[in-house]
Amino acid sequence: MDKREAITASNLGPVVSLLTWIMAATVLIAVGIKFTLSSILPRRRNREDIPLLIATILSIGFTVSLSIAVPNGIGRHQDTLSTQQLESLQKAVYAADILVVLISCCVQISVLLFLHEITPDLLHHWMIYCTAAVIILFTIASFFVAVFPCHPPRVWEILGTQCVDQLSFWQAFAGVNLVVELVLVLLPALIVYPLMMERKRKTIVITGFAARLVAMGAFIAQIIEARALKSERVDRTFQSWKFLITMIFVQGLSIITVCIPYIRNLLVGMESGMIQTGHFRLQSRHGTERSLRLQHITTTNGTPSKMSTNASSNSTTRVEPASSQRTKDGPG
Repeated sequence: MDKREAITASNLGPVVSLLTWIMAATVLIAVGIKFTLSSILPRRRNREDIPLLIATILSIGFTVSLSIAVPNGIGRHQDTLSTQQLESLQKAVYAADILVVLISCCVQISVLLFLHEITPDLLHHWMIYCTAAVIILFTIASFFVAVFPCHPPRVWEILGTQCVDQLSFWQAFAGVNLVVELVLVLLPALIVYPLMMERKRKTIVITGFAARLVAMGAFIAQIIEARALKSERVDRTFQSWKFLITMIFVQGLSIITVCIPYIRNLLVGMESGMIQTGHFRLQSRHGTERSLRLQHITTTNGTPSKMSTNASSNSTTRVEPASSQRTKDGPG
């Protein structure tokens, strides 16, 4: 965007450009903090970092796409734009639409990978698998709609007449994602609730995942703006600026809120409270547990006994009377 370009009643594109770059900077800061903490504290990088990194790269592509669309007519009246500007605008928005679909899928898969790693419960795993299947299937369908919104070969000509009802598609896209995001908020609560940990710590952990409610707010705004834009059939380039802002917040907040539960003080609190859940044992998230230093104890008959354990996390504790141990070792 030209730095000298002013925001006026007939040129609202700079608002879109400004919010795009602010959101991009915020996303990079949030992801940078998450990756930095992940690389310093654990011994290995977590699996959920991979889809999160992909989402971040796609978000940068989204930012570039809108940065191309704005100077070519977003927020300006359509009858003031040249044919070349309209073509460049449509291609840029077309690319941004595809990226939003992929970003949404990547961040949701990242959350599921993290949840799968912290719980060994089979029921939780099946819930995660089912949610992942829904996300992947819906993403495949949405991806084809986003890639082929109009009649080939000019599939990018989204302002043309030979296109699907794109606003209805975005309403459906936001509606399904609202349900998925709600599941991603409830699943951590189901995992954390039965744990033997302090109520305050449970609240902190659940609240970290509940931050995705903010992303749900962006999806709701997208539905509202898509419905409002349906009444505008002529001057779409001018009226679409608010709808594009909702897309900025959808993709940006999806990435930012997925970083919040990964902050290490929440993870440390979770791991320390997830050692024992009553009916099953949760393994350490990053490998082996440290060995325990055990001391001599006295049995009920007054005979000294000794407890020994292996350093492995899968070892069992064995109690042996000291007299029998001396017999095995021989006299002396």
